[in-house]
Amino acid sequence: MATLILNSGQCSWGKCIFCGYGKIYKKRTNKELREILDKFFAGINTGDNEDKKIKIFGSGSFFDEKQIPKEIFEYFVEKCRENKISEIYVESRPEFITKEKILCLKETKAEINIAIGLESASDRILKTINKGFKVKDFEKSANLIHSLNCKVRTYLLVNLPVKNRKAELEKSVNYALNFSDSIVLINLLPHENSEIFDLWIKGEWKFLNKEEFFGAVNNWKNNEKIELDAETFKFIPRFRDTKILDGVGEEFLTHPYFEVWQDYLQRWYKKQANKDIVLFLPCSAKKPYSESETHKKILDVLRMLDRDKYNSIHHVMISNPGVIPREFENFPFNAYNWDEKLENEFIKKRYIEVTKERIRAYLKSQKYNEFFVF
Repeated sequence: MATLILNSGQCSWGKCIFCGYGKIYKKRTNKELREILDKFFAGINTGDNEDKKIKIFGSGSFFDEKQIPKEIFEYFVEKCRENKISEIYVESRPEFITKEKILCLKETKAEINIAIGLESASDRILKTINKGFKVKDFEKSANLIHSLNCKVRTYLLVNLPVKNRKAELEKSVNYALNFSDSIVLINLLPHENSEIFDLWIKGEWKFLNKEEFFGAVNNWKNNEKIELDAETFKFIPRFRDTKILDGVGEEFLTHPYFEVWQDYLQRWYKKQANKDIVLFLPCSAKKPYSESETHKKILDVLRMLDRDKYNSIHHVMISNPGVIPREFENFPFNAYNWDEKLENEFIKKRYIEVTKERIRAYLKSQKYNEFFVF
């Protein structure tokens, strides 16, 4: 199945607390959109997508003319018809799903699947996450879609920041099964530019790692109508607000920025498979670490090894922010300063205590064959 991420305009709602995509604005001209579609459909005919099924994602609503102008919508229909597309998946909020739009899409002669992000079948929860519509709005749209012989695809979020999550998820799945041809259970991961990311920073919510996610949705793993999506995007913590964390003390040892990164490294991150040797290195005054004289000399020596051995070594720095794999040496790990001369006995003890636990948790989450310390 061929997939196109069509960034155009901005979600007309853009207020859901879990979504960062809807807050991104990228205006494109009709000419640019046509060129994107032309390139996409040209790729379909290379032989790699012989089934002629396509998915269009747009971080909002494909039926919203502020995002996808009518001219482009009709051009898309024309291209689908020309290329004999057999199955189409698009997304939309309920308020933009109309009979006119669906009938226009049906002119492609393809099987039409319209996805709606219901997220939860509770109006109370929809209000909590600021979804901007109610369950009845979803139901009305689902009935319209089915009345026109098209299919409903429903997205539900797993691990929303609400009470009784397990019971609420079960309630939502049971409800959605009555109105959906397919359901996707999505692991809620914190987008940058979203309120859910802020809750994570504050320690008021945590994402599920993949094992936790599959445990939460285990009851539906064999249901043919339900898909499980543990990772909808390449998840790496990214902060809206950058700041210099310059100081010594508990605040600079367990700062929320450092804490969420250590949580990420311990519960989500997996090193490259070929990195089976860990080399723990000290931090440096100059940052990023690799630009410091100490690290340059270390790297020069390591490069004297044969290529395979060199590539198998994973450089992991240890400092007050925690453990820091070389590939993540930029913000916030290039924007702090810890002056050892300002340490007192209490903070020295806390530093050792916190760092020891961070190293233990990190090593428990990764698999190395050999361990070295500089």
